[in-house]
Amino acid sequence: MDEDLQIDSDEDLYRNPVYYEPAGRNLDLDRADLGVSHGQDLLNVLIRMRGRVPVEKRGLICPDCRDLRARRVPMYLVQRGDVWLASHYRKPGEKPVSHESDEHLARKERVAKDSEDHGFRADIESRTSDGHACLDVRISGANGIVLGYEPQLSAQTVRGMRSREGFRRRSGIQSVWDFADPDHAGIGTVPYVRTPNLPASVIRVQKNPIAIRDGNFVLEEGQCTQSGALTRCPDKPYDPENPTDAGYCGGWHRLLVPAHQSSAFTGEDGLTLTRFIVEAAAGERIPFQRGGHHGWLPAQQWQKYMEANGPAVDEKERRPSVRQGDRRDRCTEDRPASEVRSEPKQKRGSRSIVLESRPWESEAARVPVDASGKAIPLCRLGCGQPASLPGPEGLPEHFSCRRKHEA
Repeated sequence: MDEDLQIDSDEDLYRNPVYYEPAGRNLDLDRADLGVSHGQDLLNVLIRMRGRVPVEKRGLICPDCRDLRARRVPMYLVQRGDVWLASHYRKPGEKPVSHESDEHLARKERVAKDSEDHGFRADIESRTSDGHACLDVRISGANGIVLGYEPQLSAQTVRGMRSREGFRRRSGIQSVWDFADPDHAGIGTVPYVRTPNLPASVIRVQKNPIAIRDGNFVLEEGQCTQSGALTRCPDKPYDPENPTDAGYCGGWHRLLVPAHQSSAFTGEDGLTLTRFIVEAAAGERIPFQRGGHHGWLPAQQWQKYMEANGPAVDEKERRPSVRQGDRRDRCTEDRPASEVRSEPKQKRGSRSIVLESRPWESEAARVPVDASGKAIPLCRLGCGQPASLPGPEGLPEHFSCRRKHEA
């Protein structure tokens, strides 16, 4: 019965949802009872069907294929250790069923069209030379640059993202991973941008701009005071639970900071996905890696970064988290990799990367004094500046600092 079944390899398995027609509901393969009454008995029945009942008649189908493609695609169960996975039925030689969402497809089509319109060749679903990765969009840029645009709308693990990026990096690809979720595990783990979560109908209209909300960094340096060049102290990260809190250490920092969190950001930059992709293909935006954190810098900012910090030290080559093999039949890029559990999300505030910090020497050497020669204490609210007048509690503070603190 199963002679004509194309068995998926371990690298092609995903935690796909599976629908059981007789029960009229999805099965939960993470539970011993499958999430239904008499589930253990049902599992035993499905196991006994192997080699006896055709896959098409076992009652397991893909709910996504049914809902998104109006197709009845049979599924079968695969056991890996103590984990059960559902795979799509296909005959030998048949292509795997694609489950890319309409939004995923729209992003690929939009970037390919925009790249072609700006003179850069773009190919959708192009394989790397070693066959270990399939690029959603391959863009042939200037001076031998090859971009791989990878929209990633589903949850993934850090391990999975690093593995997939490793395949592309070893093939000489500059990846641009596009995330819509601000707390996606891949943010900072791979070279990325973040764009709004828009419907496919909006994305496909080329005149609609798709804003870049994160991933584009700039280099900033200066004194860490309320009147200094930095928006806030990088050693006192932004607290989303207390957004009005301000903190400064009075020292000096050089750091890479997301453009939207920089002191020069006005909200009127207008950086769009189209402009970013075109400039990256032209070599005007360059990916960086610092201390395991990834992002992109404009070419001028990259030059400043290199002059101030020298070449980045590459991390040791990571061993692939999946074995080398032909990944031509990967089912979909829009599903979590077939690892047993997804890693918990980490809420992120500021993504600033500190390159160098030191005390503000000139200010430390010149202690402010009052008319009688006594040292003027610093504001108790942490702005780093001297405050000669006491507040209601009798402690030195600035009226403006107190208003911000109470806001």
